[in-house]
Amino acid sequence: MENYDKASIPSLTDCLKAADETRELLIHQGCYMEIPALLERFYQAGGVYLVYDENTREAAGKLVGEILMGARVPIRGEFCFPANPRLHADYPGITAIKEGVSALSNSDGTVPVAIGGGTINDLVKRAAAELKRSYLCIPTASSVDGYTAYGAAVLYEGYKQTMSCPAPLALAAEPDVLAKAPSYLSSSGFGDLASKIIAGCDWIISDTVEPLGAPGAERIDNKIWNMTQPGLMDYLERSIDAARGSGDAVIALFEALAITGFSMQAFKGSRPVSGSEHLFSHVWEMDDLSLDGVPVTHGHKVTIGTLAATACYEIFFADPAGPPSPPKHYVRPGPSQRTDAVSSAFKGNRSHDQVLKTALEKYMDDRTVSRIGEAVRDNYRELRERVLARLLPYGKLREMLGRALCPLKPETIGLSRGEVIATARRAQMMRNKYCLLDLAWDMGVLETTLSRFEDSEEYLY
Repeated sequence: MENYDKASIPSLTDCLKAADETRELLIHQGCYMEIPALLERFYQAGGVYLVYDENTREAAGKLVGEILMGARVPIRGEFCFPANPRLHADYPGITAIKEGVSALSNSDGTVPVAIGGGTINDLVKRAAAELKRSYLCIPTASSVDGYTAYGAAVLYEGYKQTMSCPAPLALAAEPDVLAKAPSYLSSSGFGDLASKIIAGCDWIISDTVEPLGAPGAERIDNKIWNMTQPGLMDYLERSIDAARGSGDAVIALFEALAITGFSMQAFKGSRPVSGSEHLFSHVWEMDDLSLDGVPVTHGHKVTIGTLAATACYEIFFADPAGPPSPPKHYVRPGPSQRTDAVSSAFKGNRSHDQVLKTALEKYMDDRTVSRIGEAVRDNYRELRERVLARLLPYGKLREMLGRALCPLKPETIGLSRGEVIATARRAQMMRNKYCLLDLAWDMGVLETTLSRFEDSEEYLY
């Protein structure tokens, strides 16, 4: 990865200022005592409605409740999700929270308070948006970047999507609570942070093809890029021991994930920190991927997706002379063939109609595809240099993920190597956000890339 002058990298405070929704982020010991003051300063609070699950109620909810009662902040109600089965960010959970708040005899001015991990936060965030009110977030693990992000990742009618909704006005995170979270949550957060490497590479691809009219392509916003990419490697190195309970590492991980969330706030989208690696995860989330009956965490799915996407990048850009070539008798699929392929890939899946709609929306005419292919081949050396300067080599990535106690083999999350590779085909179909998978498909070399992936003895073993 390229080196940056650390003095030029924006701080957490700088990134908070760049965000336009969150006003305050507290992350120091004893900050829960400041929650009543946060409610007074930023909310017209007529009381609070606490949302947690059985685990996070024990980790933080009871203490927060005691502090609020001691400060005479009315607790209008609460909603506690069961600890088992593991909670999903799906729409019924949002509905339950909305109904709980709406049922209060005096719900006006009541502030929803999310006390928990990423799923609790996403559920409360979307529920609060639909109730047209701001919420307070109290994270209990360094597990996701969604705490400070614009939007909530929600499974709706079988389709994983990012629903629009503002970030919290304020957050309060106790370092001791974060450090005591189960280690798998911290390793999930590390995997999510490492995925930003691929997001950066995909943004470079997107930036290259946007002037040519590619749907879902976006130019690089240098201000947002500088929030997320230059400091990424430093944060990865500093947070690598988070899952082993290192307090400093946990704080570094939380700060890094908060910064990536702030970049989404400022950008009003997930492009800066979510790319093809997240598409692998989204497919598996829609399939309800579980291991021994327990849903695999988002961050662990993203970890395997990041390894797979890194392999695709190394294969696509392996030859300094040019990208892979299409099969000898390749003929670009037409719209009807595309429809058949999507219908086959998502047959029986509740998300079928939405995926098909998305796949056809981003299907380009032959002239545009030809222009993109020509431009990439003509400027291949420059593009390759930009991408490989950002990409962390597979071996180095794998070593870092292993040290951070992240899963390294597909079997660890209940998949085979072949299933992960095959997921790339479905992942390419389901988001109109241009990435390497789209470029490979448009150039007719996705199957070539995946075939080389399958034959390689280097990746996902």
